[in-house]
Amino acid sequence: MSKHLLLGWTLSLCVLTALSGSATMAVAASPNATAVSDTQSVSLAGGKLNFVLEGVEARILNSENGGTMYFDPKSERAIIVTEGPAPTAGTTPDAAFRIAVDTLKDKQQAASPNFRMTGEKTIQVNGLRMYRLDGTDDFNGLKLLMASLMTMSDQKITIIEVMSSENDPAGHTAALENILGK
Repeated sequence: MSKHLLLGWTLSLCVLTALSGSATMAVAASPNATAVSDTQSVSLAGGKLNFVLEGVEARILNSENGGTMYFDPKSERAIIVTEGPAPTAGTTPDAAFRIAVDTLKDKQQAASPNFRMTGEKTIQVNGLRMYRLDGTDDFNGLKLLMASLMTMSDQKITIIEVMSSENDPAGHTAALENILGK
């Protein structure tokens, strides 16, 4: 599955490129990245969003805005975390958030013609307004459950992509609940 997901990870990272205004961004995982199966503590949005991932391999992504891909070899679940500058110049925070949400939806659909949105909502998590886009995708016959989480805080945009096998909806839900602190 990891071979097929790599394409998805690469396409998903295009979302951050569009949202951060970066024209060029290397989005492939470094071939020399160290992979450690471990417990990873993740702190995002200026420390307002914290969660722990267990039994994952962490790979630093080669991108202008950084980012990390966490892969759980047991469940074959991938979680990609990226943060970058928020496109807020000349707009109100509400307008910037709406633009980012619209761009996220457009870029997710453009990244894969097989992506199908199954739900979207805006939620509150630790005082952060967070947009959640749920969907399904098919990468070369591999059926995936997809969830994109996006928030803006302190002039930064944070995007978390969770990709799981369609055969593991309970694990997908558990991963999202862990990230959202539920």
